[in-house]
Amino acid sequence: MTSIVEQPRDSPDAGGQTRGEVRLPPETLAAFGGDELRARVFYEKYALRDAEGRQVEKRPEDMWRRVARELASPEKDDEKRKEWASKFYWLLEDYRFVPGGRILFGAGQTRKSTLLNCYFFKIKEDSIEAIFDWCKEAARTYSFGGGVGTDISVLRPRGAPVNNSAIYSSGAVSFMELLSTTTGTIGQAGRRGALMITIRVDHPDVMDFIGVKRDLRKVNYANISVKISDDFMTAVETDADFLLHFKNEKVEVNRTVRARDVWKSLVKGAWQSAEPGVLFWDTIKRESTTEYNGMEVEGVNPCSEQTLESYGCCCLGSVNLSAFVKDPFTERASIDWDALTRAAQFGVRFLDNVLSYNAERHPLPQQKDASLHSRRIGVGITGLGDMLIKLGLKYDDDSTIEFVDHLFERIKNVFYDYSAELGKEKGSFPAFDAEKHLAQPFISRLDEGVKAKIRAQGMRNAAVTTIPPVGSGSILAGTSSGVEPVFALFYTRRSKSLSEGEFKVFHPLVRQYMTATGARDEAELPSYFVTAHQIKPEMRVKMQATIQKHIDTAISSTVNLPEDITPEEVERIYLLAWRMGCKGITVYREGSREGILETEKVSKKVEAPRPVSSFERPKVMEGRTLKLKLPQGSIYLTANLVEGEIREVFVTLGKSGADENADAAALGRLISLYLQHGGDIKNVIGTLKGIKGKYVSWDEGTQLQSIPDAIAKALEILTLNHVVKESGFPKDGSAKQLGGTCPDCHESTLVFENGCYHCGSCGYSKCE
Repeated sequence: MTSIVEQPRDSPDAGGQTRGEVRLPPETLAAFGGDELRARVFYEKYALRDAEGRQVEKRPEDMWRRVARELASPEKDDEKRKEWASKFYWLLEDYRFVPGGRILFGAGQTRKSTLLNCYFFKIKEDSIEAIFDWCKEAARTYSFGGGVGTDISVLRPRGAPVNNSAIYSSGAVSFMELLSTTTGTIGQAGRRGALMITIRVDHPDVMDFIGVKRDLRKVNYANISVKISDDFMTAVETDADFLLHFKNEKVEVNRTVRARDVWKSLVKGAWQSAEPGVLFWDTIKRESTTEYNGMEVEGVNPCSEQTLESYGCCCLGSVNLSAFVKDPFTERASIDWDALTRAAQFGVRFLDNVLSYNAERHPLPQQKDASLHSRRIGVGITGLGDMLIKLGLKYDDDSTIEFVDHLFERIKNVFYDYSAELGKEKGSFPAFDAEKHLAQPFISRLDEGVKAKIRAQGMRNAAVTTIPPVGSGSILAGTSSGVEPVFALFYTRRSKSLSEGEFKVFHPLVRQYMTATGARDEAELPSYFVTAHQIKPEMRVKMQATIQKHIDTAISSTVNLPEDITPEEVERIYLLAWRMGCKGITVYREGSREGILETEKVSKKVEAPRPVSSFERPKVMEGRTLKLKLPQGSIYLTANLVEGEIREVFVTLGKSGADENADAAALGRLISLYLQHGGDIKNVIGTLKGIKGKYVSWDEGTQLQSIPDAIAKALEILTLNHVVKESGFPKDGSAKQLGGTCPDCHESTLVFENGCYHCGSCGYSKCE
C-alpha cells in the first residue's frame, strides 16, 4: 500500500535528523509528488551510494539512466549500446517495467553485489560435510545480496542408523534450524537473507517438517513448503494409505501412513499460520520447459515463483500493466497494445542482458555456469489489479477472468517470439535442443508461428516467464503487486505528531479516480473497486490457474482469507488449486499471524487505559537478560515483566568508563519510569532506535550505532511483534518473526502478500 498524502514528520533531534530516519532531499520528495513512502523506498533501497554509503542519486530519473546505461553495456558495439540505453530508459521511465530490486540496487555498483534476487541449490548428499558445505555456499550468496532455496529430502529420516557416536540420525528436520540460523546471521544492508526449505511429501520426516514451525522459537528465518505428488493427492481423494520412502546407498526406510492424516496436518498448519505452503511438484515438472540437458528443475526460490535447476538463478523484472491503459475510468478505457508489446519485447532483452552483465558477479562459480547454460529469465507482470480497475473490470467476474486469459495468451506469445528473435541475433542458450524443447507441453501450446520461429531460429532463453511478488518494487511504482487484487483501498496510519491522531492513506489508484471523477471518499467508488478480502477464495484460485497456463515457471500469490474461515474451507481451496493446474498455493487467514495490516472487520482487543500512577512493584518479577557487543564493552539489558508486559529495564555496560555506564543505567531507569506510568514499549524503541554515536559495530548481523540504539534493538528483540505481551518471553531470548507490527517503523501496517511481508508505512520488506 502506498501513501499519497503528505505525511507528518517527527521533530528533528539536535543533529538535524528525524528520530533515526534519513532525511529525504526536497527534490526526492518532489519527484514522488510528496509521497513520502515511495520516495523513501527509492532513496533508502535503490538510490546509488558512494564508497561511504551515502546516496548520490536524488531522483528516479537518475536511477533509470544508470540502470539503462549499465544494462545496455553487454550489447556488441557502441551504436547498439547507445540505441538500447535509450530504449531501456523508455522502458524504465514512469515504471513501465519494474526490474527486480537487486538489479535496481546493483547495476553500476562497485561493491560485491549480485543483480539476481535469488538462487536454488541443493544439499548434495546425505552427510554432515554436505550440510556444512551448503551453509558455506549459502552464507556467501547472502553476503552478495541473494536469497536461497534448498531441499532437505536427500537427508536421512529421524531414527535411521548412522555410523557415528549418535547411533541414530536426528533426522532431516533437525538440520533446518542450522540452515535458518545461517540465513539470519548474514546481514544484507538492513535485511536478512531469504530462505525456502522444501521436502518431498513421501519423505518419512514429512510430518515433523509440517509441524516444525508450530514451535515459534524454531526456523525463524525460512519459509517452508512441501512438494506434493499427484499420487499423494489421489490417495487423499480416495482415503488410501501412502508410502513414505527413503533410500540411499547407506540406509533404507519405509513407512505407511494414511494420506489424509498428512494432508489434514498440512492444511491445519496453513490455517493456523500460513505455513507450510504446498508445491504441486508433478505439475511443476510436467509443465517445465527445461526437463532435458541438465536443466531439470529440482527446487524453488524463497518466494516459489521460480522453478530452478541446482544453482539456477532468478533474473526478474515485471511489466507494469497499469501503465498501459488509455483513458482510464471512462467508457473509452482500453489497452495500448503497441506500447505494451514494445515493453514486453524490451523486457526480455533487458533481462537477457542482465545475465551477461552479471556473469562475473555471482557469489559462486556454479551459479555463473548454470545461469549461462540455460539463460533462464523471469519476465513477469505487476499492476494487474490496477489495470482491471482502470478498465472498469471487476477482478472476480467470470468475464474478467476470460479477459485475463486472452491478455496473457497474447503477452506470452510476444515474450516467446522475441526470445526466438534474440536467439537468431545472439545465439540460443547453450543447452538448447530444438526437438526436445518443442516437445515440452508448455511449448507445444504456443502459437504455430512462434513454434516455427523457435524451430528455425532457436531460443535465447530456456524459460521466459514468471510472476514474482514485486514487493518494494510495486510500492516504488505505486501499483498493486503482481497478479494480486488491490489489498485495501486505504489503511489507517497513526500520525507521528504529538497529537497521535489517525488519518487515512488511500491506495494511489483511489486518489487517481477521485481526482478524475470528483469523488470525495471511498463510499463513492464503483463496484469494480474490489479488494483482496472481498473476493471469494475460489475466484482467486480460478484467476491464478488461468494465468498459470501462460507462465512457464510459477506464480507467487497469496489467497487472503477471512478470520472465521474453517480448516475445511482451506482444504477445499487447496484441492481446487491442484485440480485446476496451479503449481502451488499459499493462503493467509487474517489474524493467524499477529498484527499484519487488518481490515476494519477484524475484532480487536480493547484494553482499559492503565491508571497513571497505579504501578506497585512486585517483590518477584520474571525477567530475561540480553547481551550485545559494543566497542565500549558488552551491554547487558534486563527486562522484567508484570502481567506479561515489560515494566522494568536495567542496563549495564561492561568494561566502560563510569560516565558511559552511568548514562546507560540512567536510560534504563527512565525507561522503567515511563513504562510504569502506562508508556508503550514501541515508543521507547522508536525514539532510541537509529541514534548515531561515535562508533558503529555489528553483533550477529545486527548493526549497533550507539548505546541508545543498542538498547532499542535489545528491547526490539525481546518484544518484536508483541510476543512478550501475548505469550511471555521467548525461551531462548530470540526475536520471533511473526509478521506483526513492522520491526522498522513499529506501525501495524504489514501486509502478507505473495508469501512475503511488506510494510505500508515505511516500505520494509521481509522477502526481497
